[in-house]
Amino acid sequence: MLCHESGHEFLSSLTAFTNLILAGGCPADISPIFFGGRLLALSKKSGGVRPIAIGFTLRRLASKCANSVGSVQLRGYFCPRQQGVGIPGGCEAAVYSARRFLEALPADNVVVKMDFSNTFNSLHRVDMLQAVADRLPALYAFCFFSAYSHPSTLFFGQYRVSSQVGPQQGDPIGPLLFCNTVHPMLLDLESQLNLGYLDDLTLGGSVASVARDVAKSVNVGNEMGLSLNVLKCELIAHNGLTVSDSFLQTFPRLPIADAALLRAPLFPGSALDKAWSDRCAELTRAVDRLQVIGLQEAFILLRASFSAPKVLHLLRCSPLASHSALLESDRLLRTAIERITNSSLTDSQWLQASLPSRDGGRGVRRVSSLAISAFLASAASTVSPQDEILANCQLPKCHY
Repeated sequence: MLCHESGHEFLSSLTAFTNLILAGGCPADISPIFFGGRLLALSKKSGGVRPIAIGFTLRRLASKCANSVGSVQLRGYFCPRQQGVGIPGGCEAAVYSARRFLEALPADNVVVKMDFSNTFNSLHRVDMLQAVADRLPALYAFCFFSAYSHPSTLFFGQYRVSSQVGPQQGDPIGPLLFCNTVHPMLLDLESQLNLGYLDDLTLGGSVASVARDVAKSVNVGNEMGLSLNVLKCELIAHNGLTVSDSFLQTFPRLPIADAALLRAPLFPGSALDKAWSDRCAELTRAVDRLQVIGLQEAFILLRASFSAPKVLHLLRCSPLASHSALLESDRLLRTAIERITNSSLTDSQWLQASLPSRDGGRGVRRVSSLAISAFLASAASTVSPQDEILANCQLPKCHY
């Protein structure tokens, strides 16, 4: 029996439509709407508003197709300095590389983390489109004629907002377009550690070389519309080091023990304790709020969102094998199961419930049982990209 929703005719029509959009065939009077979307405004924990754009489905489909082609094409160009696009496990490789670099940091060297304000909404589209023409010519028609040669319209309640600068947030190809534009800047830097993850830039080496690279990044960034947010930058160094560069002196300073990268604390200490304290506090709030919705929905949310998946990044990237917060997190998960099922679990029942579903459990995994294996698996799987990132650094070989 022919299924019109997923049959051959529909697939052929959808393919033809997507190819038309990728070829730059979207009519000019339709493009501002088709490449627009719904706009949400979420409050940041640190204050301010984070705009979230949700594009239309067919536009996102075309962008995903373009992104899949462009990411593969530029993977070799980005690697190893840009780990945010087209690099499997790039986030974890960046974290482990920064940890290894800081573990062997000489007394007179520093690491700097740079933060540019509102980067995705500030990048000049002229520079972005020129970078596409230079390195992704096959996607130029799509990016220019269809998507970014004119403003698009974002709908925020009764208001309409014109998107005129930078890759639009919510566009699947946006990260690729951003990284393609700023990557020549990364290639021109001289610091031993030169590591980008999307708009997060980490530099490490002698004070003089890092200071030169920071100044160069600020100047080049300004030319592209990017502005450095000094208050969110970080200078990481040994406690006894005096930094003479006046601009680096304006950066908030952290001891090595409190260093973190991409929301993952690098070493045991107060930063790691706070990260897990925050996760436990979030889980406590979630457990209380799950009681006001249906039991089935509550259990699905607990298993898929609020249990191990919520902390998997920390488990894989931070040294947690014997951290006391693991047991506290398990206790909260056990409490959540007991409240949802309206029962009191014995130790053996809780052990059974925490097994994977394929083994007869409920799939709400105990984080204490995952910590060691998750950390070692991540460390071992990223050894090769770590060595590529640290190729210019005089560091001992990794023996995971």
